Amino acid sequence: GGTKAIRFDLALQYAEEANSKTNIEPAFVLAVLTQESNLGSNVGRCYLTNPSTGAGVNVSNGKTYPNVMKPSRDVGPFTAILDSLGLSMTSTAVSCPIAGAGGYGGAMGPAQFIPSTWKMLEGRIEAARNSSFANPWNPEDAIMASSIYLSDLGGSGTSASAQMRAACKYYGTGGSSCGYGKSVMKLKTSIQADIDFLNEYGVSRR
Repeated sequence: GGTKAIRFDLALQYAEEANSKTNIEPAFVLAVLTQESNLGSNVGRCYLTNPSTGAGVNVSNGKTYPNVMKPSRDVGPFTAILDSLGLSMTSTAVSCPIAGAGGYGGAMGPAQFIPSTWKMLEGRIEAARNSSFANPWNPEDAIMASSIYLSDLGGSGTSASAQMRAACKYYGTGGSSCGYGKSVMKLKTSIQADIDFLNEYGVSRR
């Protein structure tokens, strides 16, 4: 249930594979994953400790939260995902709630999907990757899932305005512009430069 940062050349390979299925630009999906988890280096620090209430604890500092996961929406899908992967609820990290933002944590893996959304996409991820099960903590599955979802949100192709709207919807704000989307598009420019460098020189500068 944990991940390390995805090596950039591998992340690009996975994004290019996803592009062939979804027409989502590699730099765009990698920008989203960089925004979400710094390419998998920060997938969350909370454990769900009470599936009935959604309460949990920050494993780094012991702080408890009443809202690590929304019980009516996500606990059931979360436990189903864990059961299919042979993972334990009390040792699988998810995102903590964001202080001052309200709402719940509970997002999983490099792409930071909440469990109910992951389950909604699960069959399509498996079909796209020709795999028997989709794992939110697997980098290839996470990048494919993000690409599929961004495509559903209208982010296919090369239109910057369409990508901006899709990024805002990915974050849950909607609209034609948002702070999250602006950050993603700025990251995309930097990541495209890194892709160009890797393609030209055969080594990653990340």
